[in-house]
Amino acid sequence: MLVEFSVGNFRSFKDIQTLSMVAAPISSKNKELDEQNTFQATPKLRLLKTKAIYGANGSGKSNLVRAMSSFNDFVIMSLRPDADLHLFFQPFVFSSETENKPSFFQIIFIINGIQFRYGFEANSEQINSEWLFGTPNQREVYYFRRDGQELDINEKHLKGAKKIQNILGEESQIYKKTSLFISVLSSLNIPIANDIISYFMSLYVDTNSSELITHDVLKRDFAINQFLKSTNNKDAIELLKYVDSGIDSIGIAGSNEKPESEKIIAFTSKKYDDSNNQTEIVALPFFQFASEGTKKVFELAPFIINSLEKGKTLVVDEFDSKLHPIITKKIVELYNHNKKNAQMVFVTHDSNLLDYRLLRRDQIAFVEKDKFGASQIYNLVEFKGVRNDASFEKDYLDGRYGAVPFVGNFEYVFSK
Repeated sequence: MLVEFSVGNFRSFKDIQTLSMVAAPISSKNKELDEQNTFQATPKLRLLKTKAIYGANGSGKSNLVRAMSSFNDFVIMSLRPDADLHLFFQPFVFSSETENKPSFFQIIFIINGIQFRYGFEANSEQINSEWLFGTPNQREVYYFRRDGQELDINEKHLKGAKKIQNILGEESQIYKKTSLFISVLSSLNIPIANDIISYFMSLYVDTNSSELITHDVLKRDFAINQFLKSTNNKDAIELLKYVDSGIDSIGIAGSNEKPESEKIIAFTSKKYDDSNNQTEIVALPFFQFASEGTKKVFELAPFIINSLEKGKTLVVDEFDSKLHPIITKKIVELYNHNKKNAQMVFVTHDSNLLDYRLLRRDQIAFVEKDKFGASQIYNLVEFKGVRNDASFEKDYLDGRYGAVPFVGNFEYVFSK
C-alpha cells in the first residue's frame, strides 16, 4: 500500500515535493464515496484508492511519474553492472543552488501491517545517503542509516546484522558507492529486505516517456507474454470487449506449436452480407487492425487486472491518452469500488473526471511550475471554501485552482 512519495532536485522538481495517498478528514456530498474511495490501512491511517494529477503541459506531471519510475527501477536494478546512475538521476538545472546536490527520493508504504519509510539521496556518481525506518510497534524506529559508505545498523530490528557486517568485511565489492544497501540486504536473503524489494517489484509505473524508446515495445511484449501465459485471460478479454464492441474474442492466430516470439495475437469479429446477415467470423492481426485506444488497454490490462485482483498499486502517465472519457471513468470507478485495496495514481487532462460524484477533494492533485521553473504539488483539499458539491471541472478550467496553461492571444500569433 502506497502512503506517500517524495522527490526533490530531480528534473523540474527543485525543493522536496510530496504526493500523498492519505485520506483527509473531510466529508463528501455523497457519503458513499467516503467509504468506497478510501480504506483503513492501519488502525490510525486511512488511505485513498485513487489519485488524479492535473496540470498544464510542461508543468512537471510526467516528471513526477518519471521520478517514481527511476526510484523504483534503481532499487530493483542497483546491483546490476549496467545500473548507471547517470541514466536515473538528473538534478534540477535551473538553479546553481541544486546543480551539485544529490537528488532526494523517499517512499512511505505498508507491508503486512508495518509502515516503512525508505529513501536515499544520490547523484550521478554515488549514493550519498540511505535510510530505512519502520513502525513494528507504535513508535518509528530505524533499521539502518547510511552516510556515504558508513552504516549504522539496528541489530534489534534488522535480524542478521552481524552476518551482514561480516560478509561486507570479506566481500565489500557487493556493497559499492553506486549500489543501494537495501539491495545488498535482499541479495543476502534478509527477510525484511526481501519483502521490501518484492513490494517495489509489484509497483508498476507506466511512464509513457518518449525518451525511453524501448518502453512501449517492452510493455507490449510483456502484455503479449502475460496473455499467452495466462490460464484464465477471461478478464482481459472482457475488458477489451467493453472498450471495443467490435471484438468478439482474442486468441493466437495459427499453430500453438510456434515459439512465443512468432505467435500472432488476433481478434475475431463478425462479417455480414448486404442484408446484414452474419456470414462468417473474421480473424485479424490485433496490432495491425485494432484501434490505438484498444491497443493501449490491451497493454495496460495485465497490470490493471493484476493490481485489482492482488491489491497492488498502479501508476499511469497520460492515462486518458487515446481513451474515450467513458472508459477512463469506468476504470477509475473499478479502482474506487475495489475490495482488495488496490490503488491507482494517474496523470490526466480529462476534466470530466473532476466530478464530486466520482472523486473526493483529497483525490485530486495539481502540479504547477513557479516563475523559476520549479514544479510544485498541491491538492484540491488545501483550498479553503471549496464546497464538497462544487463544480470542480468548471472551477479548474476557469483557473480557480491554478495548474492550467496560459495561452495568451492566439489570434495575434496567426495574424502576423
